[in-house]
Amino acid sequence: MAQYKNIIVPTDGSVNSKRAVEHAVIIAQASKAAVTLVYVANIVSVISNFDHIPNSSGYVTEQVAMDMEKEGKAVLADFAKNIPDNIEVNSVFEVGSPGPAILSVAKKNNADLIVMGSRGLGPIKGLFMGSVSSYVVTHSTCPVMIVK
Repeated sequence: MAQYKNIIVPTDGSVNSKRAVEHAVIIAQASKAAVTLVYVANIVSVISNFDHIPNSSGYVTEQVAMDMEKEGKAVLADFAKNIPDNIEVNSVFEVGSPGPAILSVAKKNNADLIVMGSRGLGPIKGLFMGSVSSYVVTHSTCPVMIVK
């Protein structure tokens, strides 16, 4: 069996990301691995929904960024408190495109495994909307486990 030292778990607060954490915990306990929770705020996609709002002062952008950081850190804290005390837990909040940001964190942390939830969009919606899990599986240099 492969020995894992650092497992990366992207989280977004969804049911599938909670399931991914559960699987990562089982693997981490068996391997004595650390778990690094990652929340990526995709501010570009959120701000693009505000095209119709005048933003000469940048207030809207700044407020959205602050709200996203607050939400992301709350999700990370909520997930971290459910991980047993005998597992080392790290939390990382990033801003950017989710796929590349997850892989960047994995590389910086010498990840042995990425365990992430699938959004369950199905092949048609995934084709049109893009899929973070597909991106990570395609571009990762370490094993990736997708949890449904």
